Amino acid sequence: MVSCIRARCSRNLVRVGCQGLYRSARVLVPITVAAIAVALGARRAGADSTTPRPAALSGVVKRAEAPKPINYDKLTQEAVDLLSKYVRINTTNPPGNELPAAELLREKFLSDGIPATIWQPQPGRGIFAARLHGTGRHNRAIVLLSHMDVVPANPKEWQVPPFSGEVKDGELWGRGALDDKGPGVIELMAMLAIKRAGILLDRDILFIATGDEEEGGRNGAGWLVDHEADVFADAGYLLNEGGAIERRPNGRVFFAVSVAEKTPLWLRLTATGPAGHGAVPPAETSVTRLLRALDHLGAYRPQIRIIDRVRDYFKAIAQLDGGPPEFLDLRTALQDGEYARKFLAVPRQNALVRDTLAITVLNGSAKTNVIPASASAEIDCRLLPGEDPQHVVRNIRKAIGDDDIKIEVLLNFPAVSSPNKSLLMDAIDHLAESEGGAPVVPTMIAGFTDSHYFRQKKLIAYGFIPIEVSPAAERGIHGIDERIPVRELGAGIRRMVQVLEYAGGYRDGAR
Repeated sequence: MVSCIRARCSRNLVRVGCQGLYRSARVLVPITVAAIAVALGARRAGADSTTPRPAALSGVVKRAEAPKPINYDKLTQEAVDLLSKYVRINTTNPPGNELPAAELLREKFLSDGIPATIWQPQPGRGIFAARLHGTGRHNRAIVLLSHMDVVPANPKEWQVPPFSGEVKDGELWGRGALDDKGPGVIELMAMLAIKRAGILLDRDILFIATGDEEEGGRNGAGWLVDHEADVFADAGYLLNEGGAIERRPNGRVFFAVSVAEKTPLWLRLTATGPAGHGAVPPAETSVTRLLRALDHLGAYRPQIRIIDRVRDYFKAIAQLDGGPPEFLDLRTALQDGEYARKFLAVPRQNALVRDTLAITVLNGSAKTNVIPASASAEIDCRLLPGEDPQHVVRNIRKAIGDDDIKIEVLLNFPAVSSPNKSLLMDAIDHLAESEGGAPVVPTMIAGFTDSHYFRQKKLIAYGFIPIEVSPAAERGIHGIDERIPVRELGAGIRRMVQVLEYAGGYRDGAR
């Protein structure tokens, strides 16, 4: 078979297994029986066998075989084995070191005959992509996005070693089990299931695993969109982390789909003062100036602002739970001071209705007996969509009351949202309908993901991994004892296959 060779390769591109990943004018496309079938418009297994065929191709083009049944029990065990290996690769960021993880993913895809590529934006850092070709060359591809890097984990705080990938009590434990290696394995295994079953979708499915997401994505998704955008040039839709299936206390479930995110405004505040010996401190030092500013900042309360998607989210929760009635009209309810205090006391609710500021990093002297010439603090601010970051910085400077403190912006980018309705959202709707008619609720998440890089490139991106995440499991994300139930890993694969079948025109009702 003629290999699909890219005409231009980045100097950082690892060429192993890159055949067939790209679809552009610069690619030599192999002519195969499958390609001829695509040209004749064989959109799915069971296509109309009476379609006229050119005489020259008679006896060359064969009708696609009927899809094979999918053994989800076997797939689940395979997913457990893969995720255990994936978790054992320590990709704590910083420094990330995602390249070994990317190589693991590449070998898995290549073993099933799916083209795969690795890039190294920096030595040891990895970005990975693989493409499952469909039959529709003019239909927008779907990107399944995840990230390989994870946040740090202290083994002393965990019940099991955080990079063991141990299966205990029906759950797979380890850093990244939920954020975001487990979801990545669900996406990967769904693609393999479709490939092995011989299911023909009417569009390509593109798997992308980035690095550096936990540090803002500059050396991950940011690098990819800046240097290799032709990888996803034919894509129109994207699924990523950021939403899941949630169960309410009364047992009712809903599908929470993130269509919007808050945006980061990471700041560093630096105070200066005379350096000296700790035994003879002056009246004011860099540390005392910084602490005074932080004390003022801690008392600062940004204004409440409720965007439409947050309003609709709380209204949907009230309808599911049968209350509280205030959720039905949250804007009006929060005008009552007493109720507002009660509502804002819940951190997640507070984060959904106003900008937040968290003091996370402090730096001063390296020695107890040395007064430093400078002291700094890093602030994790999260802004609601539509907020002006320069206006926020001005408000912070006013709040701290010290014009001599330097304020640096470490990370910021515009907030970009996706529409509530699309072909991909329709597919999620059909999945929810197949599971008892659970409502699908578009919402905003208080964090941010790599989705914004692709939304800025006009892709419709949703945060939704089709697994049920309990409140206890959610606390493990960036916390201790992170884990995913094995049954949800398997259920997630089955549901992801269904979503792709609906969006790929294979299941009836997807249009």
